Amino acid sequence: MFESMKNALGGSGVTLENGGVILVSETATASANGLVSHFLSWGISNNHPVCFVTLQQTWSHYCNIGNKLGVNLRQHAEKGHVKVIEGLKMTSEVLDGVVEDISDHPFGFLMENCKYPLKNLYCLIKETVKLWKEKYFLLIVDSITSLLSLGVTTKDLDIFIQYCSSLINHASAKPIGLLVLVTNYDEKDEDVSHVTKSIAHNAIMHLSVRGLSTGLSREVHGDLKLILYDRQKPHLCLPEVQHFQYKMEDKNIKLFAPGTSACVL
Repeated sequence: MFESMKNALGGSGVTLENGGVILVSETATASANGLVSHFLSWGISNNHPVCFVTLQQTWSHYCNIGNKLGVNLRQHAEKGHVKVIEGLKMTSEVLDGVVEDISDHPFGFLMENCKYPLKNLYCLIKETVKLWKEKYFLLIVDSITSLLSLGVTTKDLDIFIQYCSSLINHASAKPIGLLVLVTNYDEKDEDVSHVTKSIAHNAIMHLSVRGLSTGLSREVHGDLKLILYDRQKPHLCLPEVQHFQYKMEDKNIKLFAPGTSACVL
């Protein structure tokens, strides 16, 4: 787990143990892989089971990041602490004809028209987290906007997100888990913008990762904004925003105040 991120989240006043929805948005020039790895490590280190849906990167990719951080994700998966739904692998199964009967396949909608294309994927997620109904758990989806490129409409994606949210709020006034949704944000893409803003509307926090407006730098890799929403005070229209610049290191995310690096002055 990245200590700098832990301190930043702690300083923001947001307690992850209280659960809720967290939005993580990245761009083409800045990856959120480090933040996703942070939440994975946080869940494991706090003995919270994790359901990890990989739609953009492979499971092996995150295992390699985990190895650098000293976390053996494959070992945790073997012990059942992490349940992985490999979207890229399942997509290949359907497109390559590996699976003959795709009627119940999570990505069967790629080959057959379905009224509710993401129903089977949701049912698989629901079945996975059902074992943890008495425990606090994490559900991480990276990157949920990847489904748009597979032909899923924003309407169907909105419905899917609502159902995923219900898994951590089921029959409880207080969330029983943490839902982390990653989007690949592009303000010129109306569908992606719609999904990102829709998630933000119900999130307790939005972690926004962007590349530097001044271009690439060795010492500063991008901007990170923590946008905090107080759901207990809906009359407060404007969220609290904390702005950092960051540098990705092998075992850490280095955060610092904007303008304090000589490289971007």
